[in-house]
Amino acid sequence: MKINNKKVVIVGAGAVGSTYAHNLVVDDLADEIAIINTNKSKASANSLDLLHALPYLNAAPKNIYAADYSDVSDADIVVLSANAPSATFGKNPDRLQLLENNVEMIRDITRKTMDAGFDGIFLVASNPVDVLAQVVAEVSGLPKHRVIGTGTLLETSRMRQIVAEKLQINPKSIHGYVLAEHGKSSFAAWSNVTVGAIPLTTWLKKYPNPEFPTFDEIDQEIREVGLDIFMQKGNTSYGIAASLDRLTRAIFRNESVILPVSAYLTGEYGQFDLYTGSPAIIDRTGVRAVLELELTQEEQEKFKASTVLLKENFDSIKEKCTL
Repeated sequence: MKINNKKVVIVGAGAVGSTYAHNLVVDDLADEIAIINTNKSKASANSLDLLHALPYLNAAPKNIYAADYSDVSDADIVVLSANAPSATFGKNPDRLQLLENNVEMIRDITRKTMDAGFDGIFLVASNPVDVLAQVVAEVSGLPKHRVIGTGTLLETSRMRQIVAEKLQINPKSIHGYVLAEHGKSSFAAWSNVTVGAIPLTTWLKKYPNPEFPTFDEIDQEIREVGLDIFMQKGNTSYGIAASLDRLTRAIFRNESVILPVSAYLTGEYGQFDLYTGSPAIIDRTGVRAVLELELTQEEQEKFKASTVLLKENFDSIKEKCTL
């Protein structure tokens, strides 16, 4: 990790990549931001637009430019936010159905990145993120702790916001995690959610709230709200870009913070050899450790069912994961 020049390469200048690049500038996280896009003129325009914002921001001067894969060799972080042109939700919101469209593209991007001599950390936001994070790990050959998917960071943020609104509490005081697939089989580990230091279940008994939804209803809202946003504006960008920004900050500032990411399991929750959403310690090395929550029997069953689905999907494209 370079000390004097923190460099991020973003592959994909769509809504997510562009919003993330803006967050990097506003939060003053990177000194060098290189943007790779199939339409290089768009990457160049985004770069100029970001540079023109600098004089009015509380951020140091930066080198921001449209890039090629030759620019990734000295990058600290490469962020994959690209999706194949035909990879859209359409009428069916299942992210796993994006796999066929995106796997070839992500494999190609990973190969080009590694051929250029990259030796940093991959952050993967392209969907289906859990399976594609594993594709990147297999194709790149990098240690698994240096390939991180955004996982359930966004679902967890949504859960905190929804609960906070119902309780009229600052969402920063809501603690807990959504686990498993970034998609239809995700679920909040409600047995671990707290308001401050008070378990949410205890809070609701002590301070009855007839307006508070059931946990199943909130889980459903968390799973469906992304599609609602997508159908109304054509993308989801701010939330996922903020998730990538949070991960980048944790890495560059060596925070050792616990975040729910798509991480590689090696026995946690009784699962092996797959990427899925779980809290993990993030520092400048990537995933320092994957943490295993104590789950109820029902939560354990939900987690296992989700991993079965992810394994089936990865196995369907496993033969494509060769460098």
